Amino acid sequence: MKTNLLIVLFTTLLFACNNKENKTNIPQNKTADKSAESKNSSALNSPCDVISKEEVESMFKITEYPVEMKDVVYTYPTCVFKWEDGKIIKSVSFGGQEIKSTIPSEVLIVMVKNANEDMFKRSTSIYKQSEVIPNIGSTAVWDARMSQLTFLSNKFMFHVHVKVSTNATENKEKAIEVSKLIIGKI
Repeated sequence: MKTNLLIVLFTTLLFACNNKENKTNIPQNKTADKSAESKNSSALNSPCDVISKEEVESMFKITEYPVEMKDVVYTYPTCVFKWEDGKIIKSVSFGGQEIKSTIPSEVLIVMVKNANEDMFKRSTSIYKQSEVIPNIGSTAVWDARMSQLTFLSNKFMFHVHVKVSTNATENKEKAIEVSKLIIGKI
């Protein structure tokens, strides 16, 4: 299921933002140590330049579990945070038996530079359960099915995927909180 969600997320990005001038050439697996000058929006090359592991740990009140942070480029720069807290339970039926397992809690932040309203509309057009979120950038939409908030602000588009609870409302509230933190820094 985790792999399917990533495939959906990045297929969305490919479909919506396939524009060569927006692609960045960022090395894979950069370290999380960022200087203060990289927080300047013109110098942003990754969402990991905007939000730190310590901020995620504080925001999500993670004290007992190690948080894995990856700074990668799939189609666009992506910052991935994961931790094993046992809060997300996956249930599947197999041969008449229900099998339950836990999957890591996760926050994925995808950043698209030089984004515009048309790119935002194309990107969010696949959202089946879209909900407009007021007061987040110039425009923002939440999709409960994908557990993702997408917003446009200062020529950046961010996809903020939050899956830290089995409750969609909790995930949405946290995605809004992460988005507001990002907007305050770009």
